[in-house]
Amino acid sequence: MPYGPPGRPTPPPRKGRGGLTVVLLIMVIVVVGGLVRFAVNTGIDVGLGAIGPKPSTTYGPDQGTAPAATGDNPLLTDADGTLVPASCDYAPWSTQVEQARAFFESAATCLEAAWQPLMAANGLPFEAPTLSITATTAGITTPCTGSTSNFAAFYCAANKTIYMPISQLQTEQFRDNWVVYLSVFAHEYGHHIQAQSGILRKANSERVDAGVRSAKGLELSRRVELQANCFDGMFIASSKGGGALTASQVTVATRDSYGRGDRPGDMRDHGTSENGGAWFESGLDNLTAECNTFTASSGEVS
Repeated sequence: MPYGPPGRPTPPPRKGRGGLTVVLLIMVIVVVGGLVRFAVNTGIDVGLGAIGPKPSTTYGPDQGTAPAATGDNPLLTDADGTLVPASCDYAPWSTQVEQARAFFESAATCLEAAWQPLMAANGLPFEAPTLSITATTAGITTPCTGSTSNFAAFYCAANKTIYMPISQLQTEQFRDNWVVYLSVFAHEYGHHIQAQSGILRKANSERVDAGVRSAKGLELSRRVELQANCFDGMFIASSKGGGALTASQVTVATRDSYGRGDRPGDMRDHGTSENGGAWFESGLDNLTAECNTFTASSGEVS
């Protein structure tokens, strides 16, 4: 399944009759367009009533002091940008909430130690994200999803929070292969790095201008998601370099990266499973310059 909740296309508005209906329709379009622009710019999910809910995404923009830049972002133009070997002491994994929370908190500590020096070296701000570790999605309200319970693990930049509902991690399939859950978490943490560095702010601004569901808008979403895959691979490589992961665990994470992505009928906002795996493997080289999806060809981010 994709890392974020699947999108649903908005049904076309019904055709009206008469001049008054046309005027009212134009007014609705203007208001809705303003709401959508506001929602994407602030990371807030705005319900559109009878027209249908705006699909939530796994990321949102951040209003920090970092430059609003994608392909020419300092984080990506640093030819030597690498994460130091991460010697991590991961807490034992369990599907029980308290143990799972301890696991992800230990991973967050390690991710911060890996990413913060690289951000500082490139003159970029860094603030650790907040974590939300819950058994299910029931009763959770977020600025990016509203009150819907139809979401998987995702990052919301509106409140700088990574949401990891255990029920959505496919634990019945992956069981105790905790490196898979670590990889999903590292992907969402990658979105936080994008937000902190200003990448999301620029990408989302361009996506709004192009149309969130337009061909260009969806391609921008894929560039964001596939870059997070690459940042995920960087951390997995860093963790292996520090002795916290074995070669076989890296193989499991790599195989999993080729099993996620857009499925038939999805909105095509995450990228194919083949490209998802390819960008994860690029990340295993542990260089941010290798994760510049914004200068890659359209075929590489399909």
